[in-house]
Amino acid sequence: MPNNILSGTSFQTVAEAYDRNADKYDDFIENNDNLARMRQRVYDFVAARVPAGGRILDLACGTGTDAVWFAQHGYSVHGVDISGEMLTRAEKKARELGLQDKLSFEQLSYTDLKNTKAGPFDLTFSNFGGLNCVSDLAMVAENVRPLLRQNTRVIWALMPPFCLWEAALVLRGRFKLAARRFSGESTVHKEGLVYPVYYYTPRQVAQAWGADFKLDSVEALSVMTPPATSKDFSVDYPRAFSMLRKLDDALAPRWPFKYWGDFSIVSLKHV
Repeated sequence: MPNNILSGTSFQTVAEAYDRNADKYDDFIENNDNLARMRQRVYDFVAARVPAGGRILDLACGTGTDAVWFAQHGYSVHGVDISGEMLTRAEKKARELGLQDKLSFEQLSYTDLKNTKAGPFDLTFSNFGGLNCVSDLAMVAENVRPLLRQNTRVIWALMPPFCLWEAALVLRGRFKLAARRFSGESTVHKEGLVYPVYYYTPRQVAQAWGADFKLDSVEALSVMTPPATSKDFSVDYPRAFSMLRKLDDALAPRWPFKYWGDFSIVSLKHV
């Protein structure tokens, strides 16, 4: 795995945090009913818009969980991430599953995408807030744009500036957590390291891509169900989780709820 130079102090901090977290990451996402449900919603969203056989650029691909699913369902995926330890695990999954012809991985920051020889792609994809570590989405779009085919799509799942579930924590006196997204920026503490995160509306995502892309659709992930970090809720309260899940799925594409989730799935289409 080549050690490309990462751009910017905060990128280096994020890379180190996820290197330290890599051996725990898959343990967290396994046996997490809520997170598995959210992932499947994202997969269904993509499959409804990008036919199997397409080539996907997976930004902040982590340990390759999403890339593996797409490869197993007829897509080719090139995953990039700044954490070498996460990518080591992604490559191991590809080998063990015999998916090397469908999957490739590369250690790159968003500002170094011009150095990749992969592409062209039918979709630029990013899941569960990897791009929330970036202070300038237009910079990401500028670096990704040359790698895309005509009539391509952008589908990014990012954390928005308002999460209904988090905001409701004000009723329990947890004022700091309830309001952490409102300014559009907060701080993450992971593995003994600290770095900033940024929250984006679908409109801001569209503005980053400019006039040749239009906002196509938006759906929320976890408006009524707890955020992705709430691993035990579905186990401790199965009946409540089942009811909230059904309500969540019904409200996810509807205004204004589609803007109020733990994440927003934002789809842009080239015009």
